Amino acid sequence: MMLNALILMSGLVSAPSDQSDVLWQPQAAAVPTDITQAEAALQKHPENIHLASALLTGYLREARIEQGHHYLNLANKLIADVGSDHSQRDWLIAIADTLQYQHQFAEARTVLNRVLEESPRDVQAQLMLARIALTLNETDNAKQHCTDLMGSAALGVVSTCLLEVQGRSGNLERAYTRLTQLHEQQPGQAQSAIAHWRLQILTEQALLLGDYQAAQRWTASMPTPLNVVDKKRRLDSYLWDTDAQVPDALMLDCKQTPVDSITIRLAWAEKRNQEGHCWQDYARERMQLRVMRDEKLHSADIAYYFTYVEPDAEQARYWAQQNIEVAQEPFDYRLLSAANALQPTQESAP
Repeated sequence: MMLNALILMSGLVSAPSDQSDVLWQPQAAAVPTDITQAEAALQKHPENIHLASALLTGYLREARIEQGHHYLNLANKLIADVGSDHSQRDWLIAIADTLQYQHQFAEARTVLNRVLEESPRDVQAQLMLARIALTLNETDNAKQHCTDLMGSAALGVVSTCLLEVQGRSGNLERAYTRLTQLHEQQPGQAQSAIAHWRLQILTEQALLLGDYQAAQRWTASMPTPLNVVDKKRRLDSYLWDTDAQVPDALMLDCKQTPVDSITIRLAWAEKRNQEGHCWQDYARERMQLRVMRDEKLHSADIAYYFTYVEPDAEQARYWAQQNIEVAQEPFDYRLLSAANALQPTQESAP
């Protein structure tokens, strides 16, 4: 439970906005064994809400790493088939996670509040609500959810939650210093979910402070394989450093088909390194399709592309503004600022 909660605190990943259309994507990979088994188990026992919860969690896990939206469609269908009237805690948490993934924050909060009505000290629900509040730049609300964890969560969890909020509330340097000290004081947690969550926050804070080498060190300490959010920040730690070059070890083989947020960063790295063009070509194809479909829930990726990879002031500003309407985190404001500063014939600075 704690691992899932801390992973949820690491950031929200946007889902495709129009799940009825078919966006080009690579040939689907084999269905993970655990999902196949969960589907079979639920088919045998369709009334078992615990099995439904496990399957929904598996679908969303795959949705976060797939290029299209096959698993997200399955997740939404499962919710519709099983229904949201059940009061079972794990089912409600999985529904809320699916909703917030699609930026349906109000609906997610409603579901999480149902969990808290039954169990006011539920750690995962409070952490999810804190994360949603941070995504919407509601720092006072996020702080309250962190404070509500006292007495039900470990002191390290509460402290980390509060220090993330403090960093978002205008006390970034102080929060970063204290969080670094907290991390160094607990070496025994080096491989724990709490330590991973703390490293994610430290990476974000280091990037915002412009200490890119520190951000590189923090991401290098994260457990592997890195998830999508961690991969993004690791690439950003090099891309935002004008004196650095993305290491060859981070440049994927062109035959791979990573998610769009990674693709556009590889394209920018390729352009900066002046080596090849496969990622720029692939990113252009992906973003043209996104624009054509007016996929506003992919607005951050589109804005990033038109700000850094193929600068277009009008497109960059439009999509950055679309993004800020659904997500108001520091990197979203940074992207908007870079897009607004972009000149039609100039590339933006990191």
